[in-house]
Amino acid sequence: MRVERPELPLVWGDENPGGAGLEGLLATPRILQGAPPVFSLGRNPNLADLVDGDRPAKPVGSPYVQDIEAGKNTYVYDAHTYHTKVPPQGIAPLIEYYTRPGDAVLDPFCGSGMTGCAAAELGRKAILCDLSPAATFIAYNLTTPMRADRYLEAVRAVLRASASLEHRLYATRCRRCGRSVPALYMVWSYAMVCGHCGADFVLWDVARQEGRRPRDSRIKTQFNCPKCGTLLAKRELRRTNRVPVEVGYECCQNGPKEATAPPEGADLELLETIEIGGCPEVLWYPTEPFPDGINTRQPIAAGVTTVDKAYTPRALWAMAHLWDIASRWPDPDVSDKLLFTLTSLYKRVTVFSEFRFWGGSGNTANLNVPAIMNEQNVFRAFERKAATIAWYFRAAPQVQRELRITTQSACSLDQLPDKSIDYVFTDPPFGGNINYSEMNLLWESWLRARTDSTEEAIINRVQGKGLAEYRRLLTGAFSETRRVLKDGAWMTVAFHNSSARVWNALVSAISESGFSIEGIRTFDKRHGTFKDFVSENAVGYNMVLHCAKSQSRAPRTRGTRDGYTRAMEFVRQALRGKPERYEVHYLHVDRDDELDYRRLYADWLAHALKAGRVEFSFSQFRELVDGVRRGDPGEPGRHCQEPSPADE
Repeated sequence: MRVERPELPLVWGDENPGGAGLEGLLATPRILQGAPPVFSLGRNPNLADLVDGDRPAKPVGSPYVQDIEAGKNTYVYDAHTYHTKVPPQGIAPLIEYYTRPGDAVLDPFCGSGMTGCAAAELGRKAILCDLSPAATFIAYNLTTPMRADRYLEAVRAVLRASASLEHRLYATRCRRCGRSVPALYMVWSYAMVCGHCGADFVLWDVARQEGRRPRDSRIKTQFNCPKCGTLLAKRELRRTNRVPVEVGYECCQNGPKEATAPPEGADLELLETIEIGGCPEVLWYPTEPFPDGINTRQPIAAGVTTVDKAYTPRALWAMAHLWDIASRWPDPDVSDKLLFTLTSLYKRVTVFSEFRFWGGSGNTANLNVPAIMNEQNVFRAFERKAATIAWYFRAAPQVQRELRITTQSACSLDQLPDKSIDYVFTDPPFGGNINYSEMNLLWESWLRARTDSTEEAIINRVQGKGLAEYRRLLTGAFSETRRVLKDGAWMTVAFHNSSARVWNALVSAISESGFSIEGIRTFDKRHGTFKDFVSENAVGYNMVLHCAKSQSRAPRTRGTRDGYTRAMEFVRQALRGKPERYEVHYLHVDRDDELDYRRLYADWLAHALKAGRVEFSFSQFRELVDGVRRGDPGEPGRHCQEPSPADE
């Protein structure tokens, strides 16, 4: 597995005890409260500091008319992971179009703060709100970059003081020269039981298929039982225990080159010693139980019932050690950035990190425990992420940033006066796609602050929230947005979903809160995930809805045969007029060119939303398109239409 070389040389074998050599650290760890008046882990009372209700909004008579393209491969985008992010360079043209320098921009569902980054660089004031303390903590640190040299000096000090602990936790033997070297990662595999003959085997030994290049290697999803020869499907097998199967380390021959080998006796003894001894009692770490939820049921079923069990014993020790140093740092600004670096590790240092031959780590919004897990060296992961964050700090414009960040529900922004905001850009939760309060538990347990999910605008059966509740909460948030938005000012909503019902709930919420949709464009993030391209139900493109205040509710239409006929005609004209627009070419995946259903669906959505109603989900639309291409679209009844939100 390829591991990127860090920029920060770590002293291997330093004999200073962990934490020693850092003069002036606080005697007791600092409990994170925020950074008044800019940031609060609760309701920030200082939001009105940045607004000017007497200054009229910039007169903008028509919506922004361009589609937006903005890639994800930027320093700010890569600095810290989050479940969904809109690249700030895609937000910036909208802020520039709808506002003037000095205007106040609000994002009531701010997530990781990309709106704030875009606004600050353009000389606008930014007010960011999110229900999740993890989100606002990440947003605060991304919108307040510090000097890279100051940050790196602290990172190096932490790594130097942690070198002996790294040696204690991650030492392995170079198989060539016998020297002690740091393990970069260890691969763990579950043992499986054949349902036909009862044989117990290690999945790594049976399902691994290695090619000449890492990208040609894979873990097979189907394979034969090594005892009885029956063809088995990986997902149907029962797991037993998890065992270490491979260690990756830096080779001492021919320069710094990675080598891999099966773990030997000393590696196994080290793991056993750490597991028996456990993390020292002087170090704090979270032990919060995973609550019942959509995303938490899988780890609970796998025995990961509390947050500390989401880490191997040595990863937990390393995380607790680094968190302790960062929380004791005497300079609060530096302390926040060190803690921010640790939260950026997220799932990559947990048992949720799936092994991939080509390296890296996925960021899917689930907490699945993979059958083959990659246990990264926490200190080296910290080192690599610090280098990435430093790149962002170097690239970030050194501009005056006027910010206010608050942790609260978007349904009640009572700190802001009526008609005081100049522009709103936001991407609200996408129905039931991501359960933020569940996925953010890993971050929030370390931050010692939890989301109050009462007004979390999602579809989640465990929370008792269906489509009606989701629509009600969105309506409440948009109504509050309308209250604080100046007359003549605009709201832009970025959204992404494959369900017609969810789209109609969003449109209803916008209409019922007193907005009208005046313009609809697409937002192409360019570098989509692999799932965006190959999953049968991944939409791929975001839609951007430009909304103005209205005086009355917009009429809503219902799906009819006419809607079905219009959709067929739209597809025919689109494929005849610009067939090249709807071709997808796979550059890094061995697949033939295909019809780009996702772009076609996005263009049709823009067409359908203008009529006030989305008649088809993405899967239904694909069926309709296939029928048109065959010349046999069939009857409308073949494409069952989803009920309206009011029918839920």
